[in-house]
This record gives sequence, structure tokens and C-alpha cells, in this order.
Amino acid sequence: MWHAPGKLHEASLRCMRRLMQCILLLPPRPHVQLKLLYTIGLLIYLAFIIRWRFSFNYGVVYDRNDKFSRVVDLLNFVTLTVAHFTVAMELIWRNRSDEIEQQLERMRYVLRVQFGHKVNLLRLCRYCNTIYCLLLICCLMLFLMTIYNHVVTNTALLLFYAIYSELVLLMRLSNFTLYAALILVFYVELREASLRLILELDKTRFEVWSLRRLSLERVAMLQHLHGLLWSTVRSIERNFELSLVIVMLKYFVDTSVLPYWMLVNRHNHVNISTTYYCATEELCKLMGIFVSSFICTRCALLQRQLRSIFHGLTTDRQNAQLNAALYRISGQLGQERFEFSAGGLLVINNETLGKFIFGMVSYIIICIQFRLTMIGKSPAEAVENFVTDAQLP
Repeated sequence: MWHAPGKLHEASLRCMRRLMQCILLLPPRPHVQLKLLYTIGLLIYLAFIIRWRFSFNYGVVYDRNDKFSRVVDLLNFVTLTVAHFTVAMELIWRNRSDEIEQQLERMRYVLRVQFGHKVNLLRLCRYCNTIYCLLLICCLMLFLMTIYNHVVTNTALLLFYAIYSELVLLMRLSNFTLYAALILVFYVELREASLRLILELDKTRFEVWSLRRLSLERVAMLQHLHGLLWSTVRSIERNFELSLVIVMLKYFVDTSVLPYWMLVNRHNHVNISTTYYCATEELCKLMGIFVSSFICTRCALLQRQLRSIFHGLTTDRQNAQLNAALYRISGQLGQERFEFSAGGLLVINNETLGKFIFGMVSYIIICIQFRLTMIGKSPAEAVENFVTDAQLP
């Protein structure tokens, strides 16, 4: 066979798969019976949560006569339930992880056999362990803040019923970040292999044709490797086609609404622990979006660097075959831009992160303005009362 199964999986995705299996999100085997069992269990769980949620037999941090806060609360619950259902169904019925891992193992095999270049698994482990540490920190912070709210308040029941769905979304986003880290590592390896190939072309410039022919064949093989990497990125997009865009939209709603709840808690003199929970959840979600956007932006930068390596090459440009090979790989690198798209609606990078934060701040202001209108006060009076409350000891 062309690949050694398990090397990349053990270094990157094995822990995530086990975590998803431990929380009953992913079946241990891809059997139809298990998939049906997990689907039925998920539907029963979500039906129970929906029935309990719409019974309104629980405490809330806002005045029940505040219609706007009630609408925002129910909207947040509906988006959370839809996101949980979408992520679970995609993992159960449309999981392409084995296909993606085989493509990556094939690239690793070609790099080792054709170029004598081994993928740095230590670098991959370092990247993935950082992502796992961030995931563990976020999960622990959310869980501990939920326990703390349960101890000091009587409105923490909502948090207990939502914590499982929040962990599901957080793990799915971290899963995508792990795949992006894998692509980042392979772009680093391709860049290193390209630099070695350029040195080889320069050293064999005046050698016999048999030696030069091997170098030219490696240029074509490098082009093939980049095509495989681009195809793998498209496979990752299909693997997260529904869940990634839903998670991103859900996080956009949450990061816009959570500061509003912090304001409501402060205005209604709710226990400060609820505000701490909102701030913790806001921080965790912004950190998850930032890490994935940063890695995707880094991949795009490496792709541009890889293109510039061949585009600006001046060694032996009188050789017609070398020129043709360089034109082909430069054209491919120029046309096949690197980008991770969330369902074709948005591109995951730092530019989108900036738009995300700007939109979040705008919607926070809109939510506050709507609340000032819905509570039947003029904005000036409401702001004056809020400032007075804030100055009280």
C-alpha cells in the first residue's frame, strides 16, 4: 500500500476522535445500526430539552415581562439546538475523516519516497497539542463556571441544560482547527521541499541530462503534490460543509448577545457570577474563532510564499523544459488560491475575523438600543438610571 496508516492520525486527530466518542457524539464504528441508534438517542435528547425549555419552569436573569430579552433568550436556544443537531448529523452520516487522512498519508508517502523528505511529526504534535490545551482550558472554564453558578444562584439550571450542546460546538470548531493545522504543516513541508529542489536545480545546472531529468521530474511531482493538497482542502470543506457555517453563525449570535446579557445582569442587580459566566463564554468563543482564523491566514501566507519561490526563479531559464515546468507550477499556484470556505458563505481568515468583531460590536449596540425602547423609557432616562446604579456601592 502507498501509506502507513495511523501516523498522522496518532499525532493529530486520535484524541479528538476519542473525545467525541466519549461524549456519545461519534459512533465507535461506522455501522448503520450504530448510526441509527445514535440518531434516535440524539432526537430523544433534543426533544426532552425543547419540551423542558418551552415549559418555562425555570429561573431566568431577566424580567419575564421584558419581551425583547425573552425573544433574545429563545432565539439563542433555537440556534443552539439547530447547531447541535446539524453538527451531530454531519458527524454521524457525512463524516469524511478517513478519506481526508488517506489523502494526507499519500502526500506524506510521496514526500518521503520522491524527495527523501520526512514530515516533521514533532511540529505537528506541537501544533495539535496547543489546540487541545486551548480546548481543555475552555471546557474546564465553562464547566467550573457552571458549577459555581449552581452553588451561588438559583438560575443555573439553564446553564446545565446548555453545557453539553456548547461542548459539542466547541469540539467541532476545534476539530476543524486541527485539520487546518495539518494543512499548515504540509504547506511548511512543501516550502522546505521546494527550497531544496531549487538548490538541486542550481547545483545540477551544468550536469549531464540524466541528472537534470530527475530534478525536472521532481518539479512536476511537486506540482502534483500541491494539487493533492488543494484537493484535500476541498475535502475538508465538504467534511464541514454544514456544521462550520452553522457554528460560525451561532458564535456570531452568541458573541453579540452575551455582552447584552452582562448589561441586563448588571442593570437588574443579578448575582455577579452570571456575569462571570457570560464573560467566560465570550472569551472562549472568541479565542476559538481567533485560533482557526490565524491558522488559515498562515496557510494562505505560506501558499503565496510557495508561489513566489517558483515565480521569481532565474536559474537556467534558457532550458525550454525547465521553463515549461516552472510555468505550469506557477500557473497552478496562482490560480488555485488557498482558502477555507464555510459552506461557501464566508472565508475563514483574519479579514473575516475583523468583520466578525465589527459586526458583533454593531449588534451589541443595536440590542442595547432595542432594550432601551422595549422597557418603555427614553434612552436618556434609561442611561441616566443605569449610570446611577453603577455608581452605587
